[in-house]
Amino acid sequence: MVDLTLFHDPPGKDYSMADSLNRRTGRLACYLLEWTGWYNHDIAQRLLGHYRLFQVYKKDPDHIFRLMPLSEAYILHYRSTHQAKYILSKIVSLLYSIGTLGRHYLAVEIETFNRSLINYHAHILQQFLDNAEEDFTSAFHTAMEYLHEHLLDNPSNNMSHQITAPRSLTTPNAPIPSGKPKGVFSKKQILILFDLLTRTARMEKLDLTKPNKYDALAELFHALTDKSMSSWKQELNDYKHKDLYAFHTQGELNQLIAILSNMAELFRKAGFRSIAALADKKIRELEQHRRN
Repeated sequence: MVDLTLFHDPPGKDYSMADSLNRRTGRLACYLLEWTGWYNHDIAQRLLGHYRLFQVYKKDPDHIFRLMPLSEAYILHYRSTHQAKYILSKIVSLLYSIGTLGRHYLAVEIETFNRSLINYHAHILQQFLDNAEEDFTSAFHTAMEYLHEHLLDNPSNNMSHQITAPRSLTTPNAPIPSGKPKGVFSKKQILILFDLLTRTARMEKLDLTKPNKYDALAELFHALTDKSMSSWKQELNDYKHKDLYAFHTQGELNQLIAILSNMAELFRKAGFRSIAALADKKIRELEQHRRN
């Protein structure tokens, strides 16, 4: 599930038009947005573009013949078409500069960043795509933090001075953002767990609309998960005005059902049938939207 408020920067503006485009998941729409440069608005938007295009790529009926991970196959496929996009972006940049008497075409800078990302730092993109399958928000924050720390804010790693040979997608010695380890609950799953617990026991309701509680909640969740308090505060703030079970597209609905199904199965195996039953009930409620 993609939380589009992640791309509301700076906050407070009207993003209804941007959200309507960022919400598009169809093949034609995604490719049109890609080739027209919509995903080159900024670094965050570029990650969203790769995620959308990866979802489209996975629907390829020939994917069953891939012998490598689909995220790796996607990046190799994307590389094969990127040179044309890069050249087109530079031509548009030149025409824009001429037409505006020397102003810079900002999208070409993101296109240049993207060129470096897919060729020299593909392991970062691959890890983001893999982690985003289970928790987009967590994967997004991890990737953005890593990119800023190691590439964008570090002069010694300036991407204009990268070596010419592309780095392997699976470079063994390259630092890779950890994201969410496989088999470990994401932050959202922890919040859903506490929501389910309040329905099975006499516990206070998990109320995420009260920011004055965030410090204490972040401290508790940090103690339970070892994830940083700052990242927990960000996660809590993300759901300040949003339902934990909200979705906007069929893909987001499917991902939410998959998250709940995974949790239900784990609790059922461990013998906590009341929690599993509540997760199953929530799944049935969500599946009603598939039929409508």
